[in-house]
Amino acid sequence: MKKKKKINRLYDFRIEYSSEDSVMTNYHYYNCETSAQALEFQREMIEHKDWKIKLISIEKKNPYNGEWEDRSEALNKEDEAVDEIR
Repeated sequence: MKKKKKINRLYDFRIEYSSEDSVMTNYHYYNCETSAQALEFQREMIEHKDWKIKLISIEKKNPYNGEWEDRSEALNKEDEAVDEIR
């Protein structure tokens, strides 16, 4: 009997950001497995599109109650890694 391939669940993530020429904040939405993966996708887009934006927070949508939960620790971990490199 064949084993079924395990498919990891995707969650909705939103990344809040602000651009240099705007007073309001905006969101980008991603379907990912983890907040670190969503952040990685966002960083790729920043580099590819040459955006000048500041990332403010990452939130994960709870599929059971529909509320957005803070997952900004991924931003903090990346900031610490950048500081260690410098």
